[in-house]
Amino acid sequence: MPRVAVVIPAHNASRTLAELISRVSRQVQPEDIFVVDDGSTDGTELIARDLGVWLLRHSAKKGKGVALRDGAMKALELNYEMVITMDSDLQHDPEEIPAFIDAASRFDLVIGKRNISTKDMPVHRFLSNSLTSRILSSRTGANIEDSQCGYRLYKSEVLRKVDSSCRHFDYESDMLLKTVLAGYRVGFIPVKTIYNESVSYIRIIDILRFIRVYLKSFLRLNDKIRTA
Repeated sequence: MPRVAVVIPAHNASRTLAELISRVSRQVQPEDIFVVDDGSTDGTELIARDLGVWLLRHSAKKGKGVALRDGAMKALELNYEMVITMDSDLQHDPEEIPAFIDAASRFDLVIGKRNISTKDMPVHRFLSNSLTSRILSSRTGANIEDSQCGYRLYKSEVLRKVDSSCRHFDYESDMLLKTVLAGYRVGFIPVKTIYNESVSYIRIIDILRFIRVYLKSFLRLNDKIRTA
């Protein structure tokens, strides 16, 4: 069994975090769970401490991308072989973790594929995901089935070689784009499409950031591959 870390970026997630950690702990040990508290003000930090998971804390909000990167780098420092990322709002079902680990026998980056339709998604999320997935598919020549799903598994080799300095939601698009362009195997597995009462934090500025990621991908300097 490979060593698998689960990284959870969390900002003001006290309403859902305890339940999520409880459910993730049925799949991996609590010491394999890394909560990155991104400047929360609602007790998120205390919940993570009480439940005995790894806690990395930002004193001020830095952005989802920074939280994901910091959690992944800590896992690499501790020699984990795979890193699973999931959101803190219960939109990702921890019972699907074994399916990601199984798919890692075929892929270097595994991404959850939701049912992208107006029936199962809010309209603005459907439009955003459909558009960005098509753009990235065109850019890479690969079939990008769900570009925005944050439920992912990265092999440690990918995280050691591919890097992104994006600080917000654009981090996930940038990592996906660079991973494909670097020649790694990227695959998608079906996951549940869950939309509870969580608020979407994607804004117009995030669309502009995605456009910047896309345009910069045509510059060789932006396709930064670690040389270590």
